[in-house]
This record gives sequence, structure tokens and C-alpha cells, in this order.
Amino acid sequence: MDISPAAGKILGMLMAYAVSTLGLLLAYYNYRKRVIKADEIFSPLARKVMWITGAAALLGLVLIAAAFSGNGETGWAAIRSNLPGILFPVAVFVFSFWMTWLLYRHFVKGGRKD
Repeated sequence: MDISPAAGKILGMLMAYAVSTLGLLLAYYNYRKRVIKADEIFSPLARKVMWITGAAALLGLVLIAAAFSGNGETGWAAIRSNLPGILFPVAVFVFSFWMTWLLYRHFVKGGRKD
């Protein structure tokens, strides 16, 4: 399978920005929980909006990048031909997101006992 270098760079940048955004969200979460001692960090509506926006943006950008990276193909045919190149980076991102969240939860629980 051949993916264009531009699409690979776009996917790499998307993954880096997504993980960076996760780090900023976790820092904000930590600030609200430990410094301000807020009971509710994000409202249920804010959580839904963040998840839907993030998933839609990621899915849209990945599919657009795959559609434009086909060798003479466009649209769904290019996406189908680039499917392994889409699924592998998404799996790497999901795994890194999950591990970051688990590590954060572990260290928050193991913090100072007052």
C-alpha cells in the first residue's frame, strides 16, 4: 500500500496535536480538581461536545486525507485502498490516548493523602 507523504505528514500532525490537546485537558482537569477543588470539572454537555467534536474532526480529516492520497483514485475507492494506512495510525492514537488516561488516573489516585 502506498500513501502519499503529504497524507502521512497530515496524519502525524493530527495525532501529535490530538495527544497535545489531551495533555492540556488533563492539566486543566488537574488544576480544577486540586487547586480549585471543584466538584464538577466539565458539565455533561461540555463532555458530549468535546467527544463529538473531537471524533468528528479526526474522522473527517483522516477520511479527507485518505481520499486525496489515492493513486489516480478519488473518494471511497481511495479510502478503501488506504484502509490499513488509516486504521494503523488511528489504533496508535487510541492506544496512546488510553494509556495516557490510565496513567493519569493512576497518579491522581496515588497522590498525597491529606
